[in-house]
Amino acid sequence: MFGCGWLSNLTSLAIRKISIMFPELGGLWQKVASRRYAVALLCLLPAALSTQTAVADDADELMSMINQFRETPQRCDGQEVEPVGPLAPNQTLSEVRLDSESQLQSLLQQAGYQAAGAQALAFAGPDSADMAMRMIKERYCSALLDPQVADIGIRQDGNSWQIILAQPLLDEDLGDWQEAGKAILTHVNEARRSARRCGGTEYEAAPALRWNAKLAAAAIEHSEDMAQQGYFSHADKDGRQVDSRVRDQGYQFSHIGENIAAGQGAVEQVVAGWLASPGHCANIMEPSYTEMGAAYVLNPDAATPILWTQVFGTPLR
Repeated sequence: MFGCGWLSNLTSLAIRKISIMFPELGGLWQKVASRRYAVALLCLLPAALSTQTAVADDADELMSMINQFRETPQRCDGQEVEPVGPLAPNQTLSEVRLDSESQLQSLLQQAGYQAAGAQALAFAGPDSADMAMRMIKERYCSALLDPQVADIGIRQDGNSWQIILAQPLLDEDLGDWQEAGKAILTHVNEARRSARRCGGTEYEAAPALRWNAKLAAAAIEHSEDMAQQGYFSHADKDGRQVDSRVRDQGYQFSHIGENIAAGQGAVEQVVAGWLASPGHCANIMEPSYTEMGAAYVLNPDAATPILWTQVFGTPLR
């Protein structure tokens, strides 16, 4: 881990940005490469350091807080910021050890993580996830709300923390949108088999969902519209929400819900991101839903190269 000796003024902030090129990437991969690698270091005054050992699940709690922060409108650096997609927990990123000698790009490559871009935060002092979140959301809101990153790894050693945020390359074996959508259904039903905590709410295991072609059609329609019109929101440019979109597909419902995401390059990543975000996790575990459809659309010329939509429903009887 980084030590406070890195900074001559312990209340200052040092940022190192590393520009890189991806000559080995071609086609879609070259288009989605953000060519951004950055490391930010933060240390508190020694008086603020605590010797209390954080509980084992503090990293998971901080990840949930970060995703909750991303899923609601925020004010950052004097500007209003719209909600952005959830971050998927990545074990490889969590196991990377930042050091003073190696560039972030090299460390990720050595760990086997293929990234289009990444940035890292390292800081010491907070002895709880709540304290850590209060610190980073004030100092690093732009990094936490970056729409281009989709994966997150958090490492905690006592009161020293590191957070790596990354944009993964897309999975070459993703399949077409229907194959991916049905794979999402499989992962969602696996998640629903067990009780789960979503933020501050406990959910019991829930019955498996069925695939519904009309919900899937609403999902692909919304992903395509977001890609074509350049936005990321449950409301389209005309203000229409998921209930209008499913009615247009001829689906009559008693309950309806929607998750969206951007940037995750694989089915496992996007589902992991939703499960790590309290509001999205609640949709997945909601026992009243009985059916689901999901889809993705590639958006290679945009900051977020892939857009996902998942629609839940219960038909009207």
